[in-house]
Amino acid sequence: MWLNKRKTLILNSLIDMYISTLLPISSFKLSNKLNIPHSSIRKELQELESSGFVFKNTNHSGRIPTNRALKFYINKITNSKENTDNDIRIPKINSNDFSSIAENFLNILSDETKNIGVVFLRSIFDLKFNSIKLVKIAPYRVMILIKSIRGWNFTKIIKTLNNYPETDLKSWENILNKEFSGKNLNQTFRIIRNRLSKEKEKFLKIYRQLYYLLANENLTTTEIFYKGSSNILDISFIHPEKIKSIIKTLEEKEKFSFFLNDILKSKNKNTKIIFGSDTGINEFEDLILIFSELYFTKTSIGDIGIIGPKFMEYENTIQKIKKISHEFSSILSGLSGGKSWMMKKAKILLK
Repeated sequence: MWLNKRKTLILNSLIDMYISTLLPISSFKLSNKLNIPHSSIRKELQELESSGFVFKNTNHSGRIPTNRALKFYINKITNSKENTDNDIRIPKINSNDFSSIAENFLNILSDETKNIGVVFLRSIFDLKFNSIKLVKIAPYRVMILIKSIRGWNFTKIIKTLNNYPETDLKSWENILNKEFSGKNLNQTFRIIRNRLSKEKEKFLKIYRQLYYLLANENLTTTEIFYKGSSNILDISFIHPEKIKSIIKTLEEKEKFSFFLNDILKSKNKNTKIIFGSDTGINEFEDLILIFSELYFTKTSIGDIGIIGPKFMEYENTIQKIKKISHEFSSILSGLSGGKSWMMKKAKILLK
């Protein structure tokens, strides 16, 4: 719904005041703040209430913004061309392991926003690899270590249908590195599948087994990393029992990663904002999820963002998420041999 300039001013002011106090905002407070006659404020609030932007808990209380109001408010922020500069302290990075740098950025994000920081990595099938290592770590367990063309290591442990001997894994590893280096796993997967029907009989067995290994559903599933779950304990308006349920949901990583995959893939914008009440998870009713896409070169590989209370300092938080996402993507795309230009600076201004 379109709102005129005065209604927008009143609604935005009410939201700002409510975020600061978490108390219903009266027409008198708005009148004093905006220097608009009380009678005019009351009329505008009544119209905003009838349109579903605010509500009253009791007949004598002030107004509280609804999710519809917050969506209107956030949309104005995300569409604004104005940026707020944030000095964010970046630690030195001396690792080329994806999970290590994800942990570094999540520590920054959770500390800076006082929310739960989350990195969501979709299937690694789109990553072009320089080399692949297959290591048997236990019966029916294989660790796949992918070294990307930019020098990053992505590790995945999968369950296998067969108890493959180490000699077979080494043989397949050699095939992957000799014939498919520079391609991504999706391309490799298609080539091997086509080769099954074209190669001579003596090659069928090894390619068939390699195909079954790469088609493993555990390899195509998502990965999730998060930090700062204790920040949820500081949300005063969420019942302690519900907080326990939220933390339990986060700890069920496999289930939660599938959930994130479903809701994030339906969002096309770079900045993805999902109200907890729209997720279908009762425990998330009073929360909001804000994510920004991560890129490896020009390929979107996942998202980084926060889970926090639906009443927060949105503008500052969204800008921090965008900047950290941009920096994370830049490092992933530009890293070579495990060295980053970030190692030369202890503190930088993220752009």
